[in-house]
This record gives sequence, C-alpha cells and structure tokens, in this order.
Amino acid sequence: MAYDADVAITLWPEYFDVKRTRAEGRRLPKSLCVEDPNLDIIAKAAMILDLEYEVLDAKCYPKAPRAGHGCVKVEKGKVCKTVLIRKVGETLVKNKK
Repeated sequence: MAYDADVAITLWPEYFDVKRTRAEGRRLPKSLCVEDPNLDIIAKAAMILDLEYEVLDAKCYPKAPRAGHGCVKVEKGKVCKTVLIRKVGETLVKNKK
C-alpha cells in the first residue's frame, strides 16, 4: 500500500519511552520500550519493517504540547494501529544498539 498522509498512522516517541507511564503516553509494556526514543530510530524501525514513512519535526505530542519532539507518520497497511505500534516496539528493542 502506498503512503497517503491523510490515512497514515502517527507514531509519537512518547509511545515507546520506557521512562513514561501509561498516563503520560506510553502505549506498550516496558519490555517493548526503549530509553529516550527519537524520530531517527522510529524511522529506522519503519524502514526495517518495510513501511513508507514521513518524519515531521514540527509536530507536538498532544499531552505535552511544549516538548516538540515531532512524530513519524507511517503507511496504514493492513494492520491496525495497535499491532503496528507493537511491531515497531519489538523492532526498537531488537535493534536498540
């Protein structure tokens, strides 16, 4: 499936940060999270998973509007957002070094 920005899934670094609580935006168990995730490693995980993506530096996570970490938008594909986030988390943990 080709990348379409209108239906792309947004991946925020906060989803994968082991230091955050669920209330602060972490979406996965700590075993699938890494310390200080950034846009580069999330984009690399999307590339490893063979997904088309776009890095947006100017975006802010809604729960932390002043942080300004940016986000990565990836193609929707045939899986739901929850499954995609889990796959990206597994890839991040596997390739964290």
